[in-house]
Formats: sequence, C-alpha cells, structure tokens
Amino acid sequence: MNKKFYLLALSAFAALGMSCGALAADPWPNRPIKFIVPYPPGGSTDILTRVLAQKLGESFTQPIVMENRGGANGIVAANFFAKSAPDDHLFMVASLPMMAVNQYLYPNLSYDPVKDFSPVGLIGQTPNVFVVAASLPVRSINGLIDYAKVNPGKVSYSSSGLGSAGNILNEVLKVKTNFPALAVPYRGNGPAMQALLAGDVQFTTDNLPQLLPHIRAGTLRPLAVTSPSRAAHLPNVPTVAEIGFPYLTSSAWFGLVAQSSTSPQIIKRINVEMDKALRQPEFIAKLDEISFEPMPGTSADMLLAAKKARIFWKNAIELCGAKGE
Repeated sequence: MNKKFYLLALSAFAALGMSCGALAADPWPNRPIKFIVPYPPGGSTDILTRVLAQKLGESFTQPIVMENRGGANGIVAANFFAKSAPDDHLFMVASLPMMAVNQYLYPNLSYDPVKDFSPVGLIGQTPNVFVVAASLPVRSINGLIDYAKVNPGKVSYSSSGLGSAGNILNEVLKVKTNFPALAVPYRGNGPAMQALLAGDVQFTTDNLPQLLPHIRAGTLRPLAVTSPSRAAHLPNVPTVAEIGFPYLTSSAWFGLVAQSSTSPQIIKRINVEMDKALRQPEFIAKLDEISFEPMPGTSADMLLAAKKARIFWKNAIELCGAKGE
C-alpha cells in the first residue's frame, strides 16, 4: 500500500513539475520581432511593411523592428536571411522576384526560396503598368508598337535593371510582336523613372505605386495594367488581356516568410494576426493609399501563389532570354 501511494505521489509531482515547467517556459513572442525589408526606406515595400508592423506590434504586445537591406533585386536581404542563425523572432518581407524570378536569372543564386523560406502569408499586391510619356502620340500598346515600327531606332524603354519585371515583360512583348524597342536598364526604379520624365526614353513598365503620382499629374499616360482585372485607381485603363496580350498578365505581390527552422505553430499564430489585420477597413484604406490591394489568407495560399508565379516567370524568361545583372 505504501509503495502504491509512493508511486502515485511521485507521478503527481512529476506531472506538476512538467506543468510548472510549461508555465515557466517563455511565451512567444518574448522579445522584439524583427522584419527584414529587401528594399531601401521610403519605397512602397518599406511603407507597406511599416503599416503591417505597427498593426502586428499591437496584437503581440511586442515591438516589431525593421531592418532595411536593399540591393540586387532582393538577393542581398534573402542571402542574409537564409544564412542567419535560426531565430523564431526573425521574419522577412519577400517580393515576388525573390520567391519566383531570381532563381531563373542567376544560375548560382546564394539562396533557395523553396528550401530556405517558410511562407507565412501574402500581404498585398499591385499591378505593373505600361506607361508612355504624355508627349508621345500613342494611346495603346498596339499604337506604341506601330509607332516604333514607323520610327525605327527612336523608341526605347527604361527599367530598374536587367531581369526586373518591367524588363522581362517588355522583352516578352518584343519577342511576341516583333516590337523594335531598345532596352535601357538603370540601377533602380528612381533613375528609370527620371529617364522617362526627362525624355531620355519613351516608355516604361513598373509598379503602380511608382507611377500613379505622375499619371495623376498628367506627365505619364497609362496604356494597360498587367493585373487580371482593372486597377481600382485606374478604372478606365484596360488590362493587357483585354487588348490582346494575355501572356503579360501578372501582378507584383509581397508576402512574409519565416526561416525554414521556424515552428508551424509560430507561423500559424503570426498568419492569423496578419489575416485579421488585412481584413480591417482601416488597414485596407492605408494600403489603398499606396496603391496596394490586401491579400488575406493562409500560408498555403502564399505557397500556391509562389508555385504559380514560378511557372509564369520561368516560361517568360526562357522565351525572351532575360539575364540578371
């Protein structure tokens, strides 16, 4: 009897010890969370991340700090993130090129978007827009192609660099339509935009947030958006599919990723809070201010989006022979 009592008591104490140990374990998050941002401060990605970070910081009662590591189409940030020590408080905002384009442009890429990153969830998307200088006498992509053919050597486009989305889309268009446009790559969206505004080139294709102020000012004329449906900020501008170029249909999206070592439970928790934030009217309004559409959903949704994007961009790159810088 005493032996039975002793064993029962020992089991009870052991269970109590395990319970106390679980209670004593640090909850997540127990310190500031860090978001790596793959572009410099002040751009649309940086603004988008700051809006999200502020909202999630309120939910987790821990501050979210941002560290900008721009350069090389997101490769600088991705390489740093992939090679950082395992840390379940470390996350990265990943652009579509980082997840679905770079691996087809750079044979010796220093990270693997499938093996090194675990999707948390999509944040927002925005279309690319084909625009021309308002002084150019064209009002459609077909008109631009015709204009270039009767003015050989006089039509060029700027891009943020070789291998950028704008560069690839325009090179695909050239292959498909025999469009005689000269590619003039720059180092970044800013210089590419300045070249267009200065009249050094005649058109460009870039993300809507970069272009919208100039469209509204009347200095640039939009010809088409690349999204599957028309953009809310440009309701009178057709999609590429509407005007006969469905193979250019694509959007620029951003999502949050964790390290591959991060537990599914933590990924699920932060995804749930992200999803809540992305469905709130005030948050939607803030994204609308910077021309982004929120993309609430699960980590599986981001995984599927990345898989589909890889198919699209792999085919596009193979078709036009684009190379990274």
